[in-house]
Amino acid sequence: MNSTQQELIKKYNEFIHSLELVDIYVAELTFKRLKDISKNNQVPVKVTVKPTKNEYKKVETDLYEITHRVLFKLEYMKGERENLFFELKVTFKLFYRSKHELTNDIFKIFVERNIPINVFPFLREIICNSMYRAGLPPILIPLKTTDLD
Repeated sequence: MNSTQQELIKKYNEFIHSLELVDIYVAELTFKRLKDISKNNQVPVKVTVKPTKNEYKKVETDLYEITHRVLFKLEYMKGERENLFFELKVTFKLFYRSKHELTNDIFKIFVERNIPINVFPFLREIICNSMYRAGLPPILIPLKTTDLD
């Protein structure tokens, strides 16, 4: 590890240790059921959960607003072809306070390691409830794990 990486890790740790989650809420939510697969409950399903947009802005001296968008898709396999049958898009707003500056380099790490931890409980509940409202059974969302380097 070179000195630049070590310095970034030091700044990231300082930022994290002074961090306070002030607020989190759903700013936008859409979902749609596209097809009916209820005739065959044994259909192999592909689950996709991925962030589609992450950005931040400083709103006060020590307050940051983070926009985190997530796409959730369920596709069933018909032969080699994937067929989308449920899609959910959600935008979260998160507000954090920190005595230390949030830089682009720190944000790249933060969005991979910290934001998913804060958002995941809300995301699981939203997916479960939305699928129920769409007439689908709930699904267990796989955990995202990251290795510490």
